[in-house]
Amino acid sequence: MNGSVKFRVRDETLQSAFLDLDALTTMANEMVGMAEHIATQLNSQAASKLRRQGGETDDDNAERADAFRQYLLDLGIDSPVTRDTAGAVFHEELARELCDYLENYVSQSGGTVALVDAYCLYNRAREFSLVYPADFVQACDKFEQLGLSLRLRKYPSGLLAIEDPSSASDALIISRINSYIQNFGPVTANELSALEDCPLTLAEERLWICERAGRICRDESVEGVRFYLNRLVQSSAT
Repeated sequence: MNGSVKFRVRDETLQSAFLDLDALTTMANEMVGMAEHIATQLNSQAASKLRRQGGETDDDNAERADAFRQYLLDLGIDSPVTRDTAGAVFHEELARELCDYLENYVSQSGGTVALVDAYCLYNRAREFSLVYPADFVQACDKFEQLGLSLRLRKYPSGLLAIEDPSSASDALIISRINSYIQNFGPVTANELSALEDCPLTLAEERLWICERAGRICRDESVEGVRFYLNRLVQSSAT
């Protein structure tokens, strides 16, 4: 098979795949619309009246509606913020939705999550209505402006992360790493990554925070880079 035939086959395959994806997205949107319509009907006054005539109580109605909503959530069908629904305040509304969704995840991850990990997790939850990377970053950048509980942080290396300022301050990071070194001895970035259960890039950033603060120092050898407590700083402090 020559090059031109290969390119033609590839293009036809891609076009077919995108057509299938468009059809699937359209069907998913129709399902969401139908689900929302059913949920609205369950809560309508007319439906409540018919159930009361049939001997059912408002508590039965509420229980049925709650069960149906939970069923929708179990299927992954929800009403995420979109440009169509939010309009000019899309990024502000997306920021609020992101904060609500990511808050527990960030807390369970030690107060800091790499932006790329948060992006993948959030888009997987949205399923069909995906958010572009640029919109995701712009929404995260509005956390502090809107007074939300998370913030977007850019480290000197360029790494972007979502943080909970109350549990991921530099002082807390320095205190934790000092404690690790006192208890386990000098650490490498790989070892800190395992101790903190965080990506290697984030572990490196945390070590550099401590190093810039003068609390630890590095030893570079053929075996790699290992970080020690800075005894000079400690002795001068005492």
